[in-house]
Amino acid sequence: MTFLLRLLRLCADSLSIPLLAPVKHRALVRMLVQREIASRTSGTALGRLWPLLQPALQILGFWFLFAVVYDMRNVRGPGFAQYMLLSMLPWLCFSEVLVRATGLFREFSPLFTRSRFPLEVLPTMALVMPMLVYTPVLVLTAMWLLGLVAALKAVVVIPLLLVWTLPLVLLCAVAGLFVRDFGQALPFVLTLLMYLTPILYFPDMLPAGMRIWLWLNPMSDWMLLIHAWLNGGVLPLESVARLLALWLLLLVPCWLWFRRTELHVRELL
Repeated sequence: MTFLLRLLRLCADSLSIPLLAPVKHRALVRMLVQREIASRTSGTALGRLWPLLQPALQILGFWFLFAVVYDMRNVRGPGFAQYMLLSMLPWLCFSEVLVRATGLFREFSPLFTRSRFPLEVLPTMALVMPMLVYTPVLVLTAMWLLGLVAALKAVVVIPLLLVWTLPLVLLCAVAGLFVRDFGQALPFVLTLLMYLTPILYFPDMLPAGMRIWLWLNPMSDWMLLIHAWLNGGVLPLESVARLLALWLLLLVPCWLWFRRTELHVRELL
């Protein structure tokens, strides 16, 4: 019974600490975010518009390529460009977060190697800036393509996706610290994963023999949920259950691994 209580307490701490860290250290998080925004935009003419313009211009580029140059509206139907653009933005956010997470310890090493710094804040720093950048861009894109109701629904898409990504951020941060090749290989792995995710094609366009990848790939579940949510469809409960189960399965071991790394990170950097 004592062992079971300790295990339950450990699981509760593993769930609460990484999620509550932004609230507990909100002043520190606000200061670091402001510093990052200043470092990205200081000396530029457009200032704080630049972080928003970069993904917005990417989306406009994809729209021009697929809707104008390749004329996919006539080839794949009027909904293809809409489907692709609303899929690509969450994917760009997801991949940017994981790539940054691999260098998280090295990026913030000047802070925690010279002073007492709460390392549980680091995963938040990989998530907050992309949330501030991609959420308004997705909202405006949904407004442009689907209207006001979809834009209001789009407000929660990126925050929920990033909360679900938290265990992967913890995993990538530790792997990027101990395995230098991990950071080099991750962009290649993410590119392969993008091609196996229904972003640049509808799910039913994948050959029947490869449909198993749609079930194995959790990002396929995310695409199904995002489009069902924004288009007012029925949320696939199987996808919700699978994503939630995977999140709960990964969060505790990834958080414990991250906490064990705290004992050695100052020695390694």
